[in-house]
Order: sequence, then structure tokens, then C-alpha cells
Amino acid sequence: MAPTTEEERAIELADKAVESSQAGKLADAARFLREATSIAPDHPKVKAGWLALKEEEGKSKLLGICRDWVKSQDEDDGEKVLRLVKGQSLSTEEAEQAMEILYEFKGEDDVLDHVTGELLANLGAQMWLAKEVHERPTQIYYELFERGDDSIDGLLKVLLNRSVWMSDEAFLQGHRDTFMLSLAMMMEEALDHPERAMKGIATLLAAHAEHLKGIVDADSFDVILSSLDIRLPNNLRSQATVATVKLFELAPDTAQNLISKFVTSRFQRSTADGLVVAFSAAAAIFPIAVTAAAALFLTEGFISTLPPMVQSKKSQKLEQAALELISSACIDKNCREAVNRHCREWLEDIVATSTDKRRANLAALILVKLGDEQASSSGPQILVPGTVGQDDLISRFKSMVVSNDTVAKPDSVEALAYASLQPKVREGLAGDKEFLKRLTETMRHPEAQKNVLFGGLTIFVNLTAYLPIQSEEEKKIAQLKAYANTQKPTDPSPLLNDTHVTMRCKRVLDSGVMPLLVLTAKKGSPAVLSQTLQILLSLSHEKTNRGTLAQQGAVKLLIQIWDHISTLESTPAGSSAFPSAAKPSAAQSLARILISINPSHVFSTGAALPSTSAIRPLLSLLSPSETSTWQLHAFESLLALTNLASLDMDTQNHIIRSAFDIVCDDLLLSSNELVRRAATELLCNLMASPAGLEKFADGSPRASQRLHILLAMTDVEDAPTRSASGGALAMLLSFDLGVKEVLKQERGVEFLLELCRDESEDIRYRGVVCIRSVVEIGREGIEKVKGSGGVEVMKLVLKEARRQEVLVLGVETLKILLGQ
Repeated sequence: MAPTTEEERAIELADKAVESSQAGKLADAARFLREATSIAPDHPKVKAGWLALKEEEGKSKLLGICRDWVKSQDEDDGEKVLRLVKGQSLSTEEAEQAMEILYEFKGEDDVLDHVTGELLANLGAQMWLAKEVHERPTQIYYELFERGDDSIDGLLKVLLNRSVWMSDEAFLQGHRDTFMLSLAMMMEEALDHPERAMKGIATLLAAHAEHLKGIVDADSFDVILSSLDIRLPNNLRSQATVATVKLFELAPDTAQNLISKFVTSRFQRSTADGLVVAFSAAAAIFPIAVTAAAALFLTEGFISTLPPMVQSKKSQKLEQAALELISSACIDKNCREAVNRHCREWLEDIVATSTDKRRANLAALILVKLGDEQASSSGPQILVPGTVGQDDLISRFKSMVVSNDTVAKPDSVEALAYASLQPKVREGLAGDKEFLKRLTETMRHPEAQKNVLFGGLTIFVNLTAYLPIQSEEEKKIAQLKAYANTQKPTDPSPLLNDTHVTMRCKRVLDSGVMPLLVLTAKKGSPAVLSQTLQILLSLSHEKTNRGTLAQQGAVKLLIQIWDHISTLESTPAGSSAFPSAAKPSAAQSLARILISINPSHVFSTGAALPSTSAIRPLLSLLSPSETSTWQLHAFESLLALTNLASLDMDTQNHIIRSAFDIVCDDLLLSSNELVRRAATELLCNLMASPAGLEKFADGSPRASQRLHILLAMTDVEDAPTRSASGGALAMLLSFDLGVKEVLKQERGVEFLLELCRDESEDIRYRGVVCIRSVVEIGREGIEKVKGSGGVEVMKLVLKEARRQEVLVLGVETLKILLGQ
């Protein structure tokens, strides 16, 4: 009997499967055989194809155990697979086929979830999943969702990797399908693990929001906002917050309209449950869209009726949600004023009578914010009236930090972060050794919450902050602005002067903050690193702190952070992760420390941190910028480079390759005296390298021009600059080639003789060294010096000399000139 068309198709597929198996394309073979089995499961060729595939799989230990596990579903077999894939880099075919085999394993299983996550770190597994998501998105999504968190994380990893998708269209469609499935999952009643679905929503919005336009409607927006409910787990709320932020970025007008409807409708219904959801959402929105949230908050009748309405419901969760909303609203000045008018008595009553520490501390935190509207300004602080004094609140929160009350610590640290904007509070906190010690211990704890870490760093930022340096022009502009606003310009608080800040910095440094910063920086978030840089910039201001900072790891930390930011800046997603001041702050702190220490103590031979790793950050400060302080930063960088250049020739050559042109051709001619001086001193140290000498003596027009500028530096008013240029020339002239190039200069010898007439004996000595080198070259040099009045100058040097080495060298030089 002739085979049917279906049988022919099954045979064709089985043959393809055998060919694929022999070629090592096991995933393709399995795919052909699955289709063939659906047509003719009992056909001999189909069965033979499966046997051939199994034989090829048997050559791979991993694939064989995967097959055994799918059949046995025994945990021990699963652990064997996990050991084979964990942290391993698998071949494309092996990873792809392992995913294919394990796809037959259905249901929730912790080991399977872990194995799936590990497999999806491999390219082959990602390619397999991308193809399957494209062909059957709903089935794949639901099955991976059931497996667990690692499986969903692996799916999201695939969705963000364009290289594993067959086309841009498939890549985009994968985002849209998964996003809609995640939204649909969130709408299911009594969903287990809603955080998995919300993570998909948040991740896709964060990475590719532009692919998702037109999908989010009012219902789906409600799902996301409802997930901000304070009664829900933190991991779900944090993902919902990310999603909300991205929705506001994607469509701000639509998002503002939807949040307004969301909050207003629930407020009007006025049920305790609905109000908790509304207040939770509004509290989360405030930092994202202050203007829109404040408009809602200041709607007539809202804040004035809030305390009695909350009290009437007798719901602890509603009271907490209302407090969190008010706390977030304090970010806006008008909202703070409204809270102070309508809620202060209620807040003070909660502080005084509530048996719930969480709510009492939150109310106290709000009172700190209300009493601090003028905290960031200079001038005296005026406390608002009320039964709870600011000093009492500060003492309350300090005692919570010092105590072992872990529940109260987040609120207490946040409150002190706000309060430390006030100069008086800064001084009190810095003067309390026990408080500083316990704060650092709390932040160092492995289980420290993010808000404790951020709040603690904020406190240290405020305690160590110096007043910004202002140019005279900036001071005048500030005064004009004050007059324009009909405000009399006020002087900063005396507690903010450099003397007080320097003392606070010393106390903070003594409290062990540097090891803390090294530890917390490993967590690597832009917010943490930015605060770390602000603290280090302040601590490095005082010279006496710099040795301690270097000993405790500041140099390595600053270089690592600077490199990290540079790497991020090279990617579109990371270019705005840090504030613009972050990299300059890292480089400036590094420069300050390297000015004041022996660099060999940090960059020893064979150390893991080479001296050249510091050069790029320092060079970044040399380019002119629009800031009024860039010349100061360039000066500090040049001093640090000069110190580094004293280490070894490798470091010198690296600086020459990287920075010589900008130092010699630009900064040596700077209008700023300090910058000119530092540039000259750096060149002096670079003359210890043949590569540095060559820059002035290779006979090229450019080298001749540089030499002319260096000679001119011997005739400036600034004595340290004259000294540095004299030292550089002395080293250059120790080589005959250098002497010949100076003799070619029209007034070369005259500049050297002027050094010999200098009022400083140190500079005169350098001049004599230079002249001695010139006359030693022979007749040409002698005649040039004599013709420029060199004999008389040497006699004057000997007459005025007070140092033995000047006398000896001067006598020898004069004898050569006189032919003796």
C-alpha cells in the first residue's frame, strides 16, 4: 500500500532529524521529531529518529542526566543537573538542547527554576527561548511564570538581548506580548507571586518603553497603582514604583490624568480600604511628579478634612498611609505650609500617644520636616510653635539610632537626614561620638535597609559639607538676586565656616566612615556612589586628613568609581545615571590626596593598583570648563601629577604620552599664576625621562617653540615658577643636545644668566648649574656666555654666595670662562 501524504511528511521529518542529530544540531532534531510524532507516532522511522537522538544525547553527560530527570522528576537528579550547569559556559547546541529537554518538565519546582535561570545565562538557551516566545508567547510565559523567579528573570534577560532574536520585529513583538501577558496576570484574582508579573512590567518599561506605547489603558494603570498599596510586600511595591516612574516618562499628561482619577475616585467613595490604596499611590507619586501630586494634595477641602476623616475610620493602616502621604508631600513648600496649618496638632498627638512605634516615628519625622523649611538657608533658624520642640525630636531620633530598635531605625535615620540640614543639628550630631559610632555600625550591617544606608550617607554629606566656593562675580549675582526678591542678603551661620566644618570632618573621619564608604560602595548604586563622592570631596579638603584617607583605601575607591562612571557614560542607558559633578568630584578628591602623600606608599612596585591608573582621572581636570573653579581644579591636578611623576620613569612616560601637549602648550601659558607654576613644576619632574627631554630638544620647530616658552618662564614674577623652570633647564642642559638647542635660541644664554642674578640663592644655584653645562660643551658655549656678560655675572654670584655648593660651582665655571 502506497504511503499517504502525511506519512511521507513524517518520514521526511524523521530523515531530517537523523541528519540534524549527526550534525550535532540536537535541538533541531528534537523539533523535527516532535512534529513527526504528532503525525505518525508509531512509524518505524520516527522511532528510529528518537533512538538516534537519544544516542547522540548520550554523548553529553548533561543531556543524558536531563533526560533522566525529566522521567524521574527526582530531586537528586535535579541537583546533578544543577551542578553541571551552575556557573558553566555551555556550548550553544548543548545549552539549547538542555532547554529543549527540560521544557517537558512541567510545574513549579525550586531546582528546576534554579537550573532554568543558570541555563539562560548561556547564548544557546537564550536563542531557544527567543524562538519559542516568538512562536507561542502565551504558553511559554505561563509555564516559566509557574516555574519561579529565576525562570522569569531568565525570560527578561532574553527579552533585553537583541542579538538572540531573529529580527527587530520579533524583538519588539516579544516585548509587547510579554508586557500584555504580565498585565493580564496582574489582573487575575488572588494571584500567587504578583511580584513576578510586576517585575516584567517594570523591567520592560525601564528598558524599552518606546516599544509599549498604546498598550497601557486606564485599567492596566489602575493595576500598577494599586500595587503601591503599603499593605503589599516591599518587593512588589518597589517594582510597581519603577513601572509608575516609567509610565510618567512615557506619557506624562496621560499618567497625570489617570493618577488624578485614581486618587479622586477612591477619596470620594471614602472607604478605609480605598483610601489606603489612594494615599499609598499618591505618596509614591510625589517624588516622581511633584507638581501634579501637589495640585491634588492642595485641592480645596482635602488637607483640612484629612485628620478628622482618618480618625473617624479608626484604621491603623489608613493612618499609616495618610502619614506616608503627608511625609512625601513635605517635599513641596506649599504642601508643607498646608500640613503645618491643618495637621500639626494631629501629628503631635500621634507622637505623644500612639503605641505603634512606626506611626509615632513617622509623625515625628514629619514634624522635623515642618520645622525645617528654612533649614538649607543661612541665617538663624526659627522654630515653629507647638508642644513638640525640635530639640526633643532630634534627641528622640538620636536615641533610636543608638538603641537596638531596628524597627525605628529607618524613620530615625531619615528624620536626622532632614534635620542635619540645620547647622545647629550638624554640630550636635558631629559632637556625639556614640551616635556617629552606632550610625556607622548600623549602616555596615549586612541586612541594613536601603533607606537606612541612603539616609545615613545623607547625614554624613551634610555634616561634612563646606560652603561652595564663589567667585566675586558669583557673590555679586547672588546679592543682586536677593535684592530683586526684596530679601536682605544674610551672612551664613558661623557654624558653617571652614573651622567648624573641618572639625566636623575630623570627627566623622575618626568615627570610621572611610571603611564604611569602601564597603557600601560595593553596592554600587549611582545614588550611593554620588553621596560617597560628596563625602570624600569634603574630607579631602583638609590636608591633615589625606594621609588617613589614603591609608584606609580612598585612592583605590576613587579610581574605581571614576572608572565605573566613565564606563557607564559610554552606554546610552548609563549616560545620565550620575550627576554631572560626580566624575569631577572623584578626580578632585583623588588629586587632593595625591598632593599630600608619598605616592610610593599607595602605588608600590607590583601592587594591584598601578600608579598609571590615577592619571586618566587627574587629566580630566585639566580641560577648561564653564565652572568658575576649573583653574583651581587644574592646579590641584597638576600638583598631583607632579607628585606621581616622582615615582618612576614608567609613570613619567605615561604622563608625557597622555598630557604633555595640554600641559606645555596650554597650561604653561595660562593667565592663572598658580596653574602656570604647577605646569612648570610638572615639566621639571618630567625632564627626568628621556622622552621629556626629547620634547624640547628633538630639533623640530615645535620643540624650539616649547624651549622658548620654558626659557621665558625664568623671567616671570613668581619665584616658584622661576625655580621650577630653572630646574627643568638644568636637567635639559645636562645633555649636549639640550645645550645646542639652547644656544640656538636668540636670548637663550641671557635667560640663564638672569637666573644667576636672582634674589633667591636656590634659583641662583640652578642658574649656575645651567651656565656650567653650557661652558662645558666647549668653545661655542664659552664664547656665547662671555659675550653675554657671563664673567661679570659669575663674579657677582661668588660675591653674594652664602652656600658652599654655589661657591664651588661658581668658581669652577668662572675658571672655565677665564681659560684657567
